Amino acid sequence: MKLALITRRYPPFIGGAEKVLSYLAPALAAEGADVTVLTAHAPGLAEHEEIDVPAGRLTVIRLATSRARFIGTWLYMRNLRRWLSEHAIDAAYVSMLKHDAYVAVERGKRLGFPVVLRPEGAGATGDLAWQSWGRFGQAIGRRCREADAIVSISQAITTELLGAGFDGKRIQSLPNGVPVPTTPWQPRPDWRSAPRAHFVGRLAPEKGLDTLVDAWPLVLATHPRAKLTLIGEGPERAALERQVERLGLGDSVELPGATDAPGARLLESDLFLLPSREEGMSIALLEAMALGVPLVASAIPGNQHLVRDRVLGRLAPPNDPEALGRAILEQWAEFDQATRMGQAARRRVAEEFSIAAVARKHIDLFHRLLDERGRGAAHS
Repeated sequence: MKLALITRRYPPFIGGAEKVLSYLAPALAAEGADVTVLTAHAPGLAEHEEIDVPAGRLTVIRLATSRARFIGTWLYMRNLRRWLSEHAIDAAYVSMLKHDAYVAVERGKRLGFPVVLRPEGAGATGDLAWQSWGRFGQAIGRRCREADAIVSISQAITTELLGAGFDGKRIQSLPNGVPVPTTPWQPRPDWRSAPRAHFVGRLAPEKGLDTLVDAWPLVLATHPRAKLTLIGEGPERAALERQVERLGLGDSVELPGATDAPGARLLESDLFLLPSREEGMSIALLEAMALGVPLVASAIPGNQHLVRDRVLGRLAPPNDPEALGRAILEQWAEFDQATRMGQAARRRVAEEFSIAAVARKHIDLFHRLLDERGRGAAHS
């Protein structure tokens, strides 16, 4: 099976959507698929890259674009359309319901290959919200509704898709998947002397990091040497730095920037924190669960789908610094119990959200779509 995975941004760029595809692409190839990732070119990156994957083939093609805002989008769309026209594929899988999706659905209709779209989020920052205000968003939305299937990672996304007029029969509920490391997290012997908590993700308003920083003085009152590390980059960095300074938190809060290996940092952590206001299905949360790190997350639908409170971790109301601070302190006060919850979370990810299992579900979906068309070979 020849698959094209289409995403405007792909590692080494770091973000939830980028990670999803960077995990899924090799997992699909490991299932025997011939996978080509089509993404936008960036300075310093090879235009063509072959990645060694057992059992299959994975190629990354970075299409020419431009840093100029509108010109860059036009060039990327033109080159994506050209590639899809010149190369035979069996199916296309597109991250985000934006310009890439518009091109892929149009090419799929014309050339006869099925197209599967994947919204990456819901709410004010989600794909469908963008279609309401983005340039050409409404036209893109109309074209997206013609896709052969839509993968939904959460009930919130499904609800928005139905409200926007997408055919419910084409919506497929498939979760995000992550690798399950062979080496799990283990408690540090001397963690109580200076406990460490980590957040991993984009420094953006929807992540609720202002609430977390507001909660940190409550934590320091019990653990004066506690350290909070916010791993990531984003538009809220400057505001968070000012907030840390205003609250007099000094070096108890650090913002080291983004990393392409958050797992190594989480292995050194004593608690993973995700105080988001909005989430679809957080890759960072799944990665922490896959390691077995004790956690505290906000009690919002996307997180509640993954974490059962006091069974797999702790949930605290969003936008409530006092409740968040209490949950953090309770996890550290009852650390043996927190550790057992982390172990249970790791087992759940291994059973339901491993990238290998998720890849097989995607392969099944592509086969069903091809069977409906009565063919299984790439168009020519």
